[in-house]
Amino acid sequence: MRSVGNGARGFPPGGGMDRARLALPCGSQNRDGGMRAPVAPCAARRWLARLGPVVAVLAAAPGAGTTCTAFHPDPLAPPGTSVGSPNDGWLVEGEAVPDRAAGLRAYRDGERRHGARRTVEIVTETAAWLAARYEGAVLHVGDLSAAAGGRIPGHSSHRSGRDVDLLFFTRRPDGTPAASARFHRFGADGLAVGVSPPIRLDLERNWALVEHLLEEYPQDVQWIFVSWGVKTALIAWALAVGAKPATVEHALSVLHQPSDSSPHDDHFHVRFYCAAEDLAWGCADRPPIWPWVRRRFDRTAHAPTDDEALRELALGSL
Repeated sequence: MRSVGNGARGFPPGGGMDRARLALPCGSQNRDGGMRAPVAPCAARRWLARLGPVVAVLAAAPGAGTTCTAFHPDPLAPPGTSVGSPNDGWLVEGEAVPDRAAGLRAYRDGERRHGARRTVEIVTETAAWLAARYEGAVLHVGDLSAAAGGRIPGHSSHRSGRDVDLLFFTRRPDGTPAASARFHRFGADGLAVGVSPPIRLDLERNWALVEHLLEEYPQDVQWIFVSWGVKTALIAWALAVGAKPATVEHALSVLHQPSDSSPHDDHFHVRFYCAAEDLAWGCADRPPIWPWVRRRFDRTAHAPTDDEALRELALGSL
């Protein structure tokens, strides 16, 4: 249990992320490992935690198993703000990816389809671009984050709205694009493992997806997690079709098989850097920061310049 000392508000000393977070149990485990219903809803526990250390301890006491994290983002942070890191963070009123949009279909239910503003903007634009370039192309979007961020089942990251799973584009044996989407595992030969009739990677469209992200959003994309075999096939395709050398060089760095999770041989996992406007609200990037990434933002872009402007800003929001 995290300390809740230091004042009537129940915030730990030190400020920053620690000041904004309080871990509260939200349920307990059955003997078979399943979850029983929480003693009180997480939303209620988060509200109770604001009332001070005594109430927070009382709210937390009954649970002894799995925990949720009660977050207290800055009340001025706008909706869609990413706070913290991908493995230890949360969202302020995450923006939902739609069920359907131009060139886009949601693969998961609505509870796991929320992202930071910039994440959702990039994903929806990329899907529309692919659909315009390849008639009938559909980008199937898997998990992002929960609406308020934090842990979601099956992931150690995806906690702050800056991670998104994208299914591979595939082709049938006759070369036509496969309409349905599945988490098929693919080897370095580009063939789905254990699937009959065979399904193969659509290297053209998968490289187009990677190329578009790297060329249009070089300041945003940190990683595209994918297996070594799929990365090898994509780089070979890029070289064969004469892709820009700088794009291939960036892809060699950004395409990466993670060492602490599954090899990602069945989907792309794209991770974005913090949007510049989220940095002031506690969004935190982890290394690496690629050499081509530059942080530029106008700190005074939205600041009122006199009392009249401040009055208009304040009253206009009421």
